[in-house]
Amino acid sequence: MRQADLVSGVILGLFGLVMLLVVIPAQIEQAPRGFVSPRLVPNMMMIAVTGLSLLLVLKALRGAGYRGGDDAGLFPRHEIMVSLRLVLVFALAIALFVWTVPLAAGIALIVGALLALGERRPIVLIVMPAALLLAVWALFYKLLGTAIL
Repeated sequence: MRQADLVSGVILGLFGLVMLLVVIPAQIEQAPRGFVSPRLVPNMMMIAVTGLSLLLVLKALRGAGYRGGDDAGLFPRHEIMVSLRLVLVFALAIALFVWTVPLAAGIALIVGALLALGERRPIVLIVMPAALLLAVWALFYKLLGTAIL
């Protein structure tokens, strides 16, 4: 686990730095003077990701909190399979979003992620997507008065 944390921390740190230094400045324009910059939230999130990845790397280098036999393999086969399932869930959600309606994509994303992570209780598989999608609808359509297009 120590080696996996080190590798994950380095990859996430590099991702955060590339986003901060290259992608966000190239893709998001500056706001006019006196307005809140649209770069603010993406920059804050990438600073958080980079900072947390630095903490993960430091923890892995210090070796605190790790047991002796943790590094049997860099990434166990089970974790790789779960990651691939989640990639397939996201691909399905994107395809549904493009070719059908956003509601179908949202349902597929939530239910698919729950199933990929091992959730099998029917009540959770029904109530969680319904509650989350209802909350998003209430927030955007009723509270904020905007439409999600």
